[in-house]
Amino acid sequence: MRLFLTLSLVCVAAVAVWAETPPIEGTLPEDYLPALRPLLKEAVERSPTTISASITLAQAEAGRYLSAASLWPSVSANTGYQDTTENVSGGTPSTAKGFTYGASLSQPIFQWGAYKNSAQIGSLGVKIAERQYADAYRTLAVTIRDQYMGLIAAKIALRNARFQQHLAEQALATQHARFEAGSVSQAEVQGFTMNVDDATLAADRADEDYRYAKRVFTRLIGTDDIGEEQIPIALPHPEYSSNLADAVLAGFVGEGIESTFQSEVYHMYLEQADKTYSIAKVRLLPKINAGASYNYSYQNSVAATAVSQVGIKSESFTLSGNWTLFDGFATRGAKLSALANRRQYERLRQTYIDTTVDSITYMRHQLGFAQRAMASSEVHNALIEAEMKRINDDKALGYASQATIDAGTLNFNATQYYMAIGRRDFLSRWSQFISLAGVDPALVNVPSRYVR
Repeated sequence: MRLFLTLSLVCVAAVAVWAETPPIEGTLPEDYLPALRPLLKEAVERSPTTISASITLAQAEAGRYLSAASLWPSVSANTGYQDTTENVSGGTPSTAKGFTYGASLSQPIFQWGAYKNSAQIGSLGVKIAERQYADAYRTLAVTIRDQYMGLIAAKIALRNARFQQHLAEQALATQHARFEAGSVSQAEVQGFTMNVDDATLAADRADEDYRYAKRVFTRLIGTDDIGEEQIPIALPHPEYSSNLADAVLAGFVGEGIESTFQSEVYHMYLEQADKTYSIAKVRLLPKINAGASYNYSYQNSVAATAVSQVGIKSESFTLSGNWTLFDGFATRGAKLSALANRRQYERLRQTYIDTTVDSITYMRHQLGFAQRAMASSEVHNALIEAEMKRINDDKALGYASQATIDAGTLNFNATQYYMAIGRRDFLSRWSQFISLAGVDPALVNVPSRYVR
C-alpha cells in the first residue's frame, strides 16, 4: 500500500512538473540561427522524406474508402439490344428484336458489426499514417538542424584552411625573395613549397567537403540550392537550463510518453487488432442482406403469320440470409491470428516505452556533458581572444611582428572551430532531447490533425 501511494505521488508530481514546464521556444537552433527556420518550413512540402510519408498517407486514405465501401449500398444498371432470327426446317423463319433495361440494388442489413469494424480499421489506418507523417517530420527536423550546423562548422573549417594556405604562400614568397638574395638554399625553398602543396591540398579537401555537405543538405530539405548568405560563419552561444531539462524529462517519464506519435500508433494498432478479432468472431454467424431489382424488356417479333410487340416489366424485392456452418477452421485461424497480433503489439509497445525512457534519460545525462564540453571550449576561445587583443595592442605600439599576429590568428581560428563544434554538439543533443520528449516547436509546421 505504501509503495502504491508513493508511486501515485511520484506520478502526480511528474504530471504537475510537466504542466508547469517553461516554454521551449528560444532554446533551439532556429532561435539562434534565423535562416534555419524557413528551411524547416520548406522541408514540410519539398523534402523527399515528407513526400514519401504523404504518399503513404494517400494510400491509407484510399484504403479507408475500400474498408468502408461495404457500409454503402451496391447499385448497378444494365441495358442491351437483342436481335434473334430462328429458322425451322421446312418452316418459315421468324425474328425477334428489342431492348432490355434493368437496375439492381443490394445492401447488407445485419452483419454483426463486421462491416462497421472494417470501416473503423480503415479510419484507424489513416490516423496511423498521419502520426507516422508527423513522426517522420519530427526526426527530419532534428536531422536538418544538425546538418545545418554541420555546414556552419564546415564553412569555418574551410575559412581556416584557406587562411593557412595563404600563410604558407606568403612564407614561400618570402623564401623566394631570400633565395634571390642568396641567403637561403634551394633545398630550404623546396621545403616551403611542399608546405604550400600540403596546405593547398587540405584547403581543397575542406572546400569539397563543404560543397558536398551543402549538396546533401539541399537534397535533404528538397531545394535546389541555398545562398551563402544563409550559412553564417559562426554559431551563437546557446543558453542552457538544467531545470528546464529536468522538467522535460520528468514530464515525459510521467505521462508524456503516452502522447508520443509512436505510442499512439501502437494504441491504434491494438484497436485494429481488437476490431479484427471482432470481425473474425462473427464469420460463422448468420447474416442478412436485402436487395431490389427492376427489369424491363421490349420485344418486336415477326413471324410468317403474325407480328407481336411485347413489353415485359419485372420488379423484385428480396430479404435473404446466409449462414456458413463450417469453413474448415478458417474462423479459428483468423481469431488466433488477431489475438497473436494484439500480443505482439502489446510487447512492441512495452519495449518501445522501456527503451525510450532509457534513451531520454541517457540523453539528459549527455546534455550535461555536452554543456560542460561547450563551456570548456568557450573558455579556451576567450583566453585566445584575450591573447589576440594583447598581440594587436602590441602591434599598435610596434612590439609585435606580422608573423606573431598571423600565428595568433591561426590559433584563434582553430579555437573558434572547436567552439563551434562544441556548440553544435550541445544544440544537436538538445534538439534530439526535445524532439524525443514530443515538445518540439517545429511540429507547428505540420497540419494540426496529424499531431492530435
